[in-house]
Amino acid sequence: MRLLDRYIARQVFVSAMFAVAVIIIILVLGNVFKEILRELAKRPDLSLGFVLKFIALIIPVSLSLAIPFSFLTAILLTFGRLSADSEFVSMRMAGLNMTRICYPVLVLAIFFTSICAWVNLSVTPWAKTEMEGMKDSLFNYMKKEPMLLFPDQQVMSELDDHLVYAKKEDGMLKEFQMVKMVGNLPQALAIAKEASVAVELDKADPELILEMREVSLMIQGEKGNFMKSSQPVFMDEATAGVSVAKFERKGVNDKPGNISLRRIIGKSLDEDLDPATRATYRTELSMRMAFSVSCLTFGLIGVPLGITAQRRESTAGFVMSMTIAVSYYVMLTIVQIFQREEHLYPHLLVWVPNILFFCLGLHLFRKLSRR
Repeated sequence: MRLLDRYIARQVFVSAMFAVAVIIIILVLGNVFKEILRELAKRPDLSLGFVLKFIALIIPVSLSLAIPFSFLTAILLTFGRLSADSEFVSMRMAGLNMTRICYPVLVLAIFFTSICAWVNLSVTPWAKTEMEGMKDSLFNYMKKEPMLLFPDQQVMSELDDHLVYAKKEDGMLKEFQMVKMVGNLPQALAIAKEASVAVELDKADPELILEMREVSLMIQGEKGNFMKSSQPVFMDEATAGVSVAKFERKGVNDKPGNISLRRIIGKSLDEDLDPATRATYRTELSMRMAFSVSCLTFGLIGVPLGITAQRRESTAGFVMSMTIAVSYYVMLTIVQIFQREEHLYPHLLVWVPNILFFCLGLHLFRKLSRR
């Protein structure tokens, strides 16, 4: 019996680990690398350490979704193959009931549920907080080297209501062009031979200071549009200040998805919070737990579906698991839309997908056991 348990457990575990690797590398890191390469093309000054840290942080965030889906895929593939090779029939002829055959799956389900709980409740909030900090890294970079803000020979649109294009050379912005926009329409245009960059972060409204030389300015007049009312003005030097307050970190640690388990429990019980905010925290807490126990739900529904499908092909199991997983996550997403509506009890509705799939899995499992 121990040999059979190890055999089934090894098949499911190896398949699950392979599926996790495939999902993270292809579906997750593929998009991450695309975004990183885009940023590196714009800002080659970004360090390799920055890139590697971002990748390391995205992995635990992805695991909360990848592990349940991979576990389901592994069960469907393993039990589908056992059924197609008549190994399942041999086990039943040896006098083993379904509960005994699935004992290794239960052990693995508990193991993966524990891993998911640890990832969802502790690791993912920390990783999301760190990722938010990296998104704010442009603000941090300004403290060290403001030039890192600007891509080389590409339009920069991150500044509020401003478009900037320049060539980075010798620590200066050469062939500098900046357009100030109001309502997606140009209000002012500055073209300079070169510009130096500095920051003033100690002000109430932090500013990026651009000191331009050999400047041509065009500013919209009081009447008419920009092209008709503006007149060119030539200056040897000019200084412009652009607000960078949007890059400053604001309330990152209070976002429901980022705070620790202890804090989210405290906020979900805090009667001083307004009902909508409290409902959001309660829904987030329930969501983390629901994702964790989904491994048990998927394990229960995966065994009968894998056996009755009777397919060796990996595509059949993958498509079936994809259908179940997408249905599950769509239900959770719909609940999240109403997470601020306390009167709808969204923190309880989060458990509806688990209950539905658990009941379906229990029905299919009992039906299979009677065969």
